[in-house]
Amino acid sequence: MEYAGPRYDMFKYYWRRRFTADFIDAIAGYFFALLLFQLAGFSAGYYLATHRALIPIFRAIILPVSFLVGPWCYFALLERSSHGATQGKMWLQLRVYTPEGKPVNLIGATRRHACRIAAAMFALWPLFLSGTKIPSVVHWVLLAVNVPITLRYYYRNVDRISRSQVLPREYPPSSFQG
Repeated sequence: MEYAGPRYDMFKYYWRRRFTADFIDAIAGYFFALLLFQLAGFSAGYYLATHRALIPIFRAIILPVSFLVGPWCYFALLERSSHGATQGKMWLQLRVYTPEGKPVNLIGATRRHACRIAAAMFALWPLFLSGTKIPSVVHWVLLAVNVPITLRYYYRNVDRISRSQVLPREYPPSSFQG
């Protein structure tokens, strides 16, 4: 087989690297959400010990806020940083650029994170549909069918919607200025 050139080298393991980086980042984003929830719980612990009636209100507000703000801090702020990548992307030598080849700004990184939230909601709707603690077999089958479809649409559209691109560090865009 003949050598296909540098373009082939660039994309040889690109999707495997990008998917693995996103998997690592999903775990790290979840960790940041739990960390933020624990910090909020520790800080409010003394107050809630004497005001037990406020515990359900605290959980109803802090839990969703923690799981929105924690991953946003991880994804948007790290993609906006001087590295231009989250921890998973750094480990796998990927970086987020704008189409012009510049580092992504905070709004673009926030758009990328909003696409992640939307994809998670679309992927997990069968579990929300069940409405029980233990979903039935039908819900698990719907989930198994829905997740690959959602991942396909996510990877196809996230760069277009957020006006950014994820490229290997060794092949920056031709107009890269950083």
